[in-house]
Amino acid sequence: MENQPILSICIPTYKREYLIEKLINGIYAQNCDRSLFEVCITDNSETDETQKLIQNKFSGIENLHYKKVECEGYRNSIEALKLGNGQFLKLHNDYTMFHDGCLAKLIDNVAALAKDKPVVFYTLRGKDEVRSFRDFDKFMYDINYLSTWSSSFSIWKEDFDRLMTDGINCNSMYPHTSLLFAESWKNNFLVDEYGYFYNDQPKKKGGIKGKSGYNLVDNFVRIYLGMVNDDLVSKNLISPKTYARIETNILRFCANSYVRYNNRPGYTYSFDDKKGIITKQCGTRAYMQYCFFELLYRIRKLVKPGDIS
Repeated sequence: MENQPILSICIPTYKREYLIEKLINGIYAQNCDRSLFEVCITDNSETDETQKLIQNKFSGIENLHYKKVECEGYRNSIEALKLGNGQFLKLHNDYTMFHDGCLAKLIDNVAALAKDKPVVFYTLRGKDEVRSFRDFDKFMYDINYLSTWSSSFSIWKEDFDRLMTDGINCNSMYPHTSLLFAESWKNNFLVDEYGYFYNDQPKKKGGIKGKSGYNLVDNFVRIYLGMVNDDLVSKNLISPKTYARIETNILRFCANSYVRYNNRPGYTYSFDDKKGIITKQCGTRAYMQYCFFELLYRIRKLVKPGDIS
């Protein structure tokens, strides 16, 4: 494609114009060559605040593309990726900001990978380390439940277009994870730990379009672990050892989230029937493991409240 940028930063958003403005300003303050990247924003808000913000403050930016879309919840991620025309599509949460100087580094690193086109996964952990895997199972063992993170996901445009043409059926809560799992056939996977980004937590979290909030345990235990079982375990794409690691870390994450977010102002997650959900999906032993993690995080909150707030 003529004049194709290297990188598309694909940003799905919903009623977060206050963060979108900060994100856009931060991207363009880095003064990167605008021919090398583009910013693609898809907005499935019912209101017009984000649209007016783009029109009033950023309409003159030639490589910034905005589209109002009608889709439910997290399917907006697919719409954002569709809007991208770069060689490499980086899915990006509207609250994930670039550290100074890191956009150019990201573009350079992507350009160096364009020939081999590996699967690239960004952890946001801030370590100057890149791990390489030739096996999908080992890759999944490494990233485990982080495969749910939107801002960690990326895909080469030619791979994305192929999956769209093939008619991939993406999970409505984890469309990007469906795309990641569909890349299991590749033999080159990179986990990039570098701190290109940081998360500026939104004022409200946990809601989904038209609802006050989703059941976090149901979302991660029933839906996500159900995906892992249906898409990976049943097809022998990951080993029992890898699945056990994913399940344990999901239970740990849910316990941590319960202690951190249950009844916390601004966070509308539900944790209803966590015992029933965990027991049905993973068994009684798994629920006991969850209870152990929850106890540990409660104790940690009492001893070091700043570590869990």
